Amino acid sequence: MNTKSLKHLIVIAVTTGTFALSANAVASEWNYVGSGFYDFGDGGFYLEGSTHVAERLVINAEIGDTYDTTVRVGGKYLTDLALGNAPMFVTAGYSDYSFDTGVYFGAGVSLEIDQGINSTFELLHDTALDGFFRFRSGLTYALSNELNLAGSYSINNRGFDNELRLGVRYKF
Repeated sequence: MNTKSLKHLIVIAVTTGTFALSANAVASEWNYVGSGFYDFGDGGFYLEGSTHVAERLVINAEIGDTYDTTVRVGGKYLTDLALGNAPMFVTAGYSDYSFDTGVYFGAGVSLEIDQGINSTFELLHDTALDGFFRFRSGLTYALSNELNLAGSYSINNRGFDNELRLGVRYKF
């Protein structure tokens, strides 16, 4: 792991820890820290965190360490709109792929499929690397009130490798 990757990891860990200890955090499905296996061109690990900081605002950060470190820091705005029973959100943030940076933006939905099983679908455009689209779908399965198994798969266009994540999340 290079120095830049280590700095990103430390910043995200400190930020996520601060969010987790925040007394102002709203009880929400968006409050979690997670880690696991990450495959984006090469296998590695990822670390992620998210916190619901205001009624409609969620802040999130993630780092994936494969042969190139991927860092994304941004937020979600939870809207009043819904597709059926799936509440919609818009998302935007900063992305860093070790050799190029950009911003991402898009929209998605979050849906409780069954008690303890939740899904998220989002379509994002990332301006890094001359721009590409990512369609991400993910599932979480609750092992307990705090611990979840999580997995997601992202289909990327313009020749970018697709992304696979398998891991655990601790909700706070």
